[in-house]
Amino acid sequence: MVGTLKSCEISSKNDEGFGLVEIVISMFLLALLAVAFLPFLIESLLTTVRNSTTATATQLASEQLDAASLVPRTCDGLAAFGAASIPTVTDERGTVYSADRTVAACPSSGYPVAVRVTVSVTADTEPDLLVRAVTTVIVESAS
Repeated sequence: MVGTLKSCEISSKNDEGFGLVEIVISMFLLALLAVAFLPFLIESLLTTVRNSTTATATQLASEQLDAASLVPRTCDGLAAFGAASIPTVTDERGTVYSADRTVAACPSSGYPVAVRVTVSVTADTEPDLLVRAVTTVIVESAS
């Protein structure tokens, strides 16, 4: 029994768990990894914003082209459509989109005739034109 008691009293020198130095080193390595991936994260966020802006502008242009299909098939109706103002659209991020319609001049004769309608969309956050869409509308008469 004395031998058993002696073995219990002998302390084991096995270190279990992590020490402070190991934890600090692992935190430093994780911080280096985070800093290395930061440019990728920023670029992906910027790409997401650009894609969202382009998608909204494309949707606005598509809506304007759909509206052109509902216009009466006359030169007067198409001219009124081209002259009407288009309200600006603001998305949830606060970006303001402006659309512009351009309707080509109708000929004085030769109906039915195809007239070109162009829709352009810009945003206040982008210096360049975002979307330009062109369609052709068949006009059946002058008025």
